[in-house]
Amino acid sequence: MLKRILSVFLVISLILGMSMAALANSNSSISFELNGNETLLESEIYFNEKGQLMCPMREISEKLGYTVIWNNEDRSVEASKEDFAVKISIGENKATVNGKEIYMSSEVVLKNSKTFVPVEFFSNALDLIVGWDSKSSTLKIRQPSINTEEYFKTAENKSITDKLNTYMEALQENKNFHGSILVAKGNEILLDKGYGFADLNQNTTNKSQTRFAVGSVTKQFVSMAVMQLYEKGLIDIEDKVSEYLPDFPAGDSITIHNLLTHTSGLVNFTNLPEFYLLDLENTNPMTVVDLIKDLPLEFLPGEKYSYSNTNYLLLGIIVEKVSGTPYEEYLQRNIFEPLNMKNTGILFGENNEIYDATAYTGYLEVIPVDDEILLRNVYGAGNIYSTVEDLYRWDRALKTEQLVKKETLDKMFTGYAAISEADYYGYGWIITDTGLGRMIWHDGATLGFTANISRFVDEDLTIIVLTNNQGYNTIELINNLVKIVYNIEYEMPEAIEEIEITDPTLYDRYVGEYSLAPGVIITITRDDNGIYAQLTGQEKFEIFPKSEKEYFYKIVDAQITFIENDEGEITGLVLHQLGMDMNATKIR
Repeated sequence: MLKRILSVFLVISLILGMSMAALANSNSSISFELNGNETLLESEIYFNEKGQLMCPMREISEKLGYTVIWNNEDRSVEASKEDFAVKISIGENKATVNGKEIYMSSEVVLKNSKTFVPVEFFSNALDLIVGWDSKSSTLKIRQPSINTEEYFKTAENKSITDKLNTYMEALQENKNFHGSILVAKGNEILLDKGYGFADLNQNTTNKSQTRFAVGSVTKQFVSMAVMQLYEKGLIDIEDKVSEYLPDFPAGDSITIHNLLTHTSGLVNFTNLPEFYLLDLENTNPMTVVDLIKDLPLEFLPGEKYSYSNTNYLLLGIIVEKVSGTPYEEYLQRNIFEPLNMKNTGILFGENNEIYDATAYTGYLEVIPVDDEILLRNVYGAGNIYSTVEDLYRWDRALKTEQLVKKETLDKMFTGYAAISEADYYGYGWIITDTGLGRMIWHDGATLGFTANISRFVDEDLTIIVLTNNQGYNTIELINNLVKIVYNIEYEMPEAIEEIEITDPTLYDRYVGEYSLAPGVIITITRDDNGIYAQLTGQEKFEIFPKSEKEYFYKIVDAQITFIENDEGEITGLVLHQLGMDMNATKIR
């Protein structure tokens, strides 16, 4: 757990040290896609003085099927379709949607006799899915599709839905949550909704069909591909890797089973600094293989469990070799298309698809990050994008034999390698015994996204969380959502109140070094403006007082409490993160 806590700070430190120039250097010409198709507009989209995208309201609305009427008397515009109507006025920053007022961050303007609205109008007034990629200067607007499957029916009992939504709204308001949530039980939807911002600068919001990078949730799709080929007799689980990659060192000792269960001993390529220096244009997975293939194994294959993205990168390569079909095409034909997962695919793949939500890191304060280097090169270890609704389609299919037989599914959902006393790794899934029976789940994390799909199979309860925020604690969130479903006591998210310290010399008591673990020191420093904490080898971050002895970070969900002895001396501190309390002793 210490390693996991330190890795959260390490990743944030890495991100803050990365050049953000790629995010800032937007092209002057803005590309526009409507419902997945590149669309030319007569009037160009432009940035206003606030840096917000201004779009031609009539032209885009009419392409979406709205009837648009201009009223010259009060200089207003109304767009309507069926029983929906929205009205805006030149010079105002609000839209009236079916009688309800929605405020925007920029005013509606008239330019060259055309009405321009901030892009948030389409997201928040017309309730469309809006994706903005500042790196390629591409704006995407998409109408949500209608879910026709029977298992998308809304639960009749609204009380649980209301409680779930109230909790999520509090989490959004008080803990800065950005993402989408789906909770379903027994083929009924309890909650299916987006929260927070898809892009903070553009004030566009997340929806239930917003596309996110799902990180290591990708692994369950790769394992499904392997097991489909296994059923066809094209792969045996006990085959050696050398049968498919003859030149791979140690390939004679590592099996497909070892790769599936993270028991190969292979070095994790995402732990290597040189991985993040790879050429973006070279997405051949063998380039990544070259980084690790000559490194010694960390242990003998089968000896123990150790999570390594290298395992599933190799499995993706093997799927492509055995099937004779490109990895992306195989998943599309054999999994995504059969399950009607139209909003799921490979990031930066053949069609250069990307996510809708901007990638962020942070907590109460967030900053955008460039996730491309990771997502272009992780291949089968984590390069899929999806939505909560598509992952629910995937969840429902796993209760059937639509993709593979039940006995094959049972193989996938068997815990082979012990992660902890309660958790075991199967084939692309983690299996945990809980008070609600078996939970089959997996999470995913990239530099700017966090994902989790948790299936309580004995209760037929599924919870899917996708966020555009790096390092989000989805496990704690899912635990609280479970409590709400089963009417177990839970705590509502409350805002952290920062107090004013009138005498900054108070901080002098805390300045010093604190030993957290062998070789890991937390150094507390101060200046005239505030107090700061720095872990060994990490960036220095400001911490903020919520009492004279309790402090919190804004860049990461962590807190520090200083410990005082009976003589009033500060003898240590406690680092609170990821549900853990870690003691550090003051040594200097």
